Amino acid sequence: MNIFNLIAGNWLHGPQTTQRFPLRQAPAVAFRGHVAMDPNLCVTCGICADVCVSAALEVVPTPSECSWTYDPAACTFCGACVEHCPVGALSQANDRGPSYGLPGEQAVTITVDYPACSSCGRPAMPYSEALLQTAFPEAGSELRSRARLCGDCRQRVSVLAMKKAFGGPDNTEGDSHGR
Repeated sequence: MNIFNLIAGNWLHGPQTTQRFPLRQAPAVAFRGHVAMDPNLCVTCGICADVCVSAALEVVPTPSECSWTYDPAACTFCGACVEHCPVGALSQANDRGPSYGLPGEQAVTITVDYPACSSCGRPAMPYSEALLQTAFPEAGSELRSRARLCGDCRQRVSVLAMKKAFGGPDNTEGDSHGR
């Protein structure tokens, strides 16, 4: 059969439909589908985007929030992002997602707002007790309280602690952040 006969046959028969999802067989037990993120657990560390071999994930931090974008059309569904998430904020569906025609058509962006600094009220990057425990297993209450501060307040508290430890002056006059 030559190519012209094939084209003519396809043209005469018209478009063929594929089987729709309800008629398909159920996925295998270990099936890994679309990735989902729980914004209440996410600490915006970006590890998921770093380990994503297909660049299906993007994490973009700003001073007050972080956006997490997932494009299932680019995803290989390998599960590396879920496996490496230190706080368990990512999961994979155990069923097939909806069909789509164009790349980026089903991309999802979730914005994670940073919690308020416990000292000044400005946005501070979130932290997780699990992540803190992994990084600093013997962390005390002082480190845990510093983790809830914004960068400026954390720096101010650290400088004051160093001055106190080395016998320097405890000068907290200046602007609202003690500089």
